[in-house]
Amino acid sequence: MNRVVIYITLCMSFLAACSENEVPGYTGDDALYFYRGAYGNVNVYQRDSIFFSFLTQGGLKQRDTLYIDVRTMGMPQNRERQIAIEQINTDKEATAQVGVHYVDFRDEEMRRLLIIPANAVRYMMPVIVLRDASLQREMVSLQIKIIENEDFRVGIDKQSTFILKLSDQLLPSTHWQPGSSSGWATVFGAYGQEKHRFLINYVGFTDFDTEPSSYPLAVRRFLNEQARKKLSEYNEANSGNELKEANGDRVAFPVI
Repeated sequence: MNRVVIYITLCMSFLAACSENEVPGYTGDDALYFYRGAYGNVNVYQRDSIFFSFLTQGGLKQRDTLYIDVRTMGMPQNRERQIAIEQINTDKEATAQVGVHYVDFRDEEMRRLLIIPANAVRYMMPVIVLRDASLQREMVSLQIKIIENEDFRVGIDKQSTFILKLSDQLLPSTHWQPGSSSGWATVFGAYGQEKHRFLINYVGFTDFDTEPSSYPLAVRRFLNEQARKKLSEYNEANSGNELKEANGDRVAFPVI
């Protein structure tokens, strides 16, 4: 399963209408917030941010679409409702620039996408990101906030903001961070940049931003076996000069 398939699965799941109130007992005005927690048919977990690198996705895409799970408060409505969001970190360093790193939320293309379907209480909200050359030199941050409009007020205040960190470099992913023993570390071991690059170039795996438990155990074991097999072949082909990280540590994969 690759990232595209996962996104399609999630979109099909969440674009479907839902007749249940997301917050039992809530009787206030219709409101909107960014969801936190596990969701979807593949048990993906959404936190308060997404790390995204064009480089780790491969190919020559000049734009891509990221999806954020948003939820409503209040009763479902038998009509479409507009989502209103804005960037709130425009005065900070290493900030995403509208029209350079992402499509303007006020653009007609985006306005057509920022719509909660009729009778729905949840939606995978798209954000279109752009592959500018500056992303090869630095990671930029796009911090967005839900703002009040005619359809929604701001729901849960602590879940009214979300951060997207964009790059065109090889960076740790949301579920594989240096020093972590969870996430993809349970499949591939401790994070290393050369290990990361090896998995992309020789194993062909790029879906590091998805929670590993989304994949069946048999698939995770297969990926682990492939990584160990390809690494053995690589080291042998390079006359025993084992693949190492920049600090000299030998690249290795655990047996699971």
